[in-house]
Amino acid sequence: MFTYIHRPSALHSLNPAMKLLGLAVVAAAATTAFAPFIPGMLLLALWLTAWLFGQIPFKQMLRWSVPIAVLPLPIAAFNALFADLSRYSNPHIIWHWGIWTLSREGLMAGLGLGLRVAVFVAVSLVFIATTDPTDFALSLVQNLKVPYRFGYGILISYRFLPLMRRELALIRMAHQVRGVGGEGGLRGVFAKVRRYAIPLLASAIRKSERTALAMEAKAFGALKHRTYYRQMRIHARDFAFVAVLVVYTVAVYAVALHFHLASIQWVPGT
Repeated sequence: MFTYIHRPSALHSLNPAMKLLGLAVVAAAATTAFAPFIPGMLLLALWLTAWLFGQIPFKQMLRWSVPIAVLPLPIAAFNALFADLSRYSNPHIIWHWGIWTLSREGLMAGLGLGLRVAVFVAVSLVFIATTDPTDFALSLVQNLKVPYRFGYGILISYRFLPLMRRELALIRMAHQVRGVGGEGGLRGVFAKVRRYAIPLLASAIRKSERTALAMEAKAFGALKHRTYYRQMRIHARDFAFVAVLVVYTVAVYAVALHFHLASIQWVPGT
């Protein structure tokens, strides 16, 4: 997850800045929705977009769906059990024990918040999986006029993530070869974190120093403006992508308002 997957798809060919704008519209729409219907429909649209237009394999999409569904569960459960029922005139209590009260209104509120978190994760996942890091950095600098120092800083951060993942795999294999890390339980987990964190931190510092020296040796940042071999242009399909997402988002909100699905006070069977 959260790794660029190269595919000759329509989603991959979009300008990264415009793709970011379109997906930001979806994320912004999810922030104002508290009932499950709106974020649920936005999440469905993101899933279908990545599968149909991003050419992400169906099995890969299913594997991604598991953490997207599991990660928001604690937040949804906490909000469902501790919902403020004083806002409702006649709350529908499902279960009560001690300080915990589960109601249909709380369940809807918790489900809505969980789906909102899932939308944010899916937006990040779709963008990262279908956007080349180099194209993204160039688009930020050329199209959004971000200072190229920040653009290349983002590119370096992109490149460091898979390097750190590979470094962690090497450290884990080295420990297994030496027979280190056989203890179990919570103490074993903390011991593993300590053994992995120190070499990873040392490796990250070493790589960052080498990168900084290489950039200084090439006089990075000496000039105010730079020239680029590749030019990131905005085409009509990029505007169409943003327009489709905006129209779809507005349509979802219109349907929710028309059928009274935009409020967490709506519960099934009422």
